[in-house]
Amino acid sequence: MNTNLEILETLALKDGRWQNWSLHWARLQITAQHFRYPLMQMQLESDMERMAGQTHALGDWRVRLALSVTGEVQITAEPLPPTVQPVALQLAHQPIANAVAHSDVVRFKTSVRQHYDAFKPQSVDIFDIVLFNEDGQITEGTRGNIAVQLDGRWVTPPLQCGLLPGVGRALALSQGRLTEQVVTLEQARHAGGWAFINSLRGWLDARLIA
Repeated sequence: MNTNLEILETLALKDGRWQNWSLHWARLQITAQHFRYPLMQMQLESDMERMAGQTHALGDWRVRLALSVTGEVQITAEPLPPTVQPVALQLAHQPIANAVAHSDVVRFKTSVRQHYDAFKPQSVDIFDIVLFNEDGQITEGTRGNIAVQLDGRWVTPPLQCGLLPGVGRALALSQGRLTEQVVTLEQARHAGGWAFINSLRGWLDARLIA
């Protein structure tokens, strides 16, 4: 096991209220169990309550939880500015290898991100890159999940395509805003609409640029 690997959760704290914490906590538990990392709920929630009630009680914050192999959780926060919509998305220049797309470093949110860093946007005007697997199926972005509008319906790739089960994605599915469907590159290029989704920023209208 890579003992340098940290398990991550990134979530929003808005005016002292944690956003979607129950979903983040559920995913954190699953990931910690998978990697056999100890997770001390009472200590973590005590630290988070102090942050929400005292040090970061006002404003919007991007908060990162990093769980180490020893069970220590490092909590860091930075201001979360509003996002101008629509955000610009661009298709990756090559597929992500299926062996990577179906590996633990994609299925679980961790500090191992070299496979995403290889697809970083080359322009500051691009919000994120849309990845696709070797079967020509859209998977996700490097920073969140992707939704496309096909025949008037909003759909998102199923987990079997190789992607992170994002909290924002799970929320949109539970609300009936999305359904799961395999999305091919050809379908994606003719989609009626695009969206970027994560728990931190929510549902962002997007556009695909060449």
